[in-house]
Amino acid sequence: MSASNQHETAARGVQWRPDFAALDQELAPVYQALDQLRQSYRAKKQSVLLQCLAIALGIALLGLVFTATANEPGMLWIAGIGGMIIAIIYGAIRLGNFSSTYRGIFKNEVFRRVTQSIAPGMVYEPHRCVDQSFFQECGLFSSRIDRYRGEDYFAGSVDQTGLLFSELHVEREESSTDSKGNRSTRWVTVFRGLFLVVDFHKEFRGQTMIQTDVAESMFGWLGRKLQNFSGDLVRLENPEFERAFKVRSTDQVEARYLLTPAMQERLLDMRRHWGHHIQFTLRRSLMFIAIPKSDNWFEMAGHQEGSYRPVVKLFASQLLSLLAIVHTLDLNTRIWTKE
Repeated sequence: MSASNQHETAARGVQWRPDFAALDQELAPVYQALDQLRQSYRAKKQSVLLQCLAIALGIALLGLVFTATANEPGMLWIAGIGGMIIAIIYGAIRLGNFSSTYRGIFKNEVFRRVTQSIAPGMVYEPHRCVDQSFFQECGLFSSRIDRYRGEDYFAGSVDQTGLLFSELHVEREESSTDSKGNRSTRWVTVFRGLFLVVDFHKEFRGQTMIQTDVAESMFGWLGRKLQNFSGDLVRLENPEFERAFKVRSTDQVEARYLLTPAMQERLLDMRRHWGHHIQFTLRRSLMFIAIPKSDNWFEMAGHQEGSYRPVVKLFASQLLSLLAIVHTLDLNTRIWTKE
């Protein structure tokens, strides 16, 4: 199945064409409560801004009086700047982080209900992510991990196939010292994007990794020759697949057995749909899928007003595109059985 028609496939427990009219009706009380929250915040914001202005002007006037009585012209500038700083701090404390609070409520109340409408029984936890042990087990990233975080965790199944996924942002810390001995640190992204763990329904003897073929795409024939020095490299018959991916495995026979011509075509479909840097690992009975992305998925802008349907439609589309991976890879067809 190509990526272009993967949303057309029906699956038990997954609604591939959500009833947005029914969702609008179900979520109407939630939308009303969110609108009231925004209105109350807007009124509070106006009141706090007036209070901040009064604080800044009051401190500036005190500075003006002190300048006139003590003949210290510099005090007016100090009072003016100090008044602004105090007013900003006061406003920040009073108003808090409304955008973060609003998005949190929206995800918990709206996105969770949309998830249940599309895939009943699927768990959605907006502040959780795929466990670090899964990310390290996939073996696709050899870099040290110093900071591991993520959000928007989903866990459930599409028909018979279990899966879990979330957004991840994985980083390492690098330090450097300049010629004067000054030490600085920076955070380097190891991986940022969507990370999935899918049940392949077969116990693997070894580990097979299907990675972006950087060497061949950059250096062509020379890159292909250099890869031959890797003892675990697996060569396959599909020329397009060979140009797109580098396959390494601890079990050459098993890798060829798993990566049938049909499976190679499905992985190429995934690459066309999700981008050239998608990577896979087959280990134990699982398929790990890493999809690099710089944009933030499953989000609701805190300042957004008006119709909520575009936000819900985007969320539904993003969720369905990930659930459809099970069908793109034809994982519900039980070719093998677990031992």
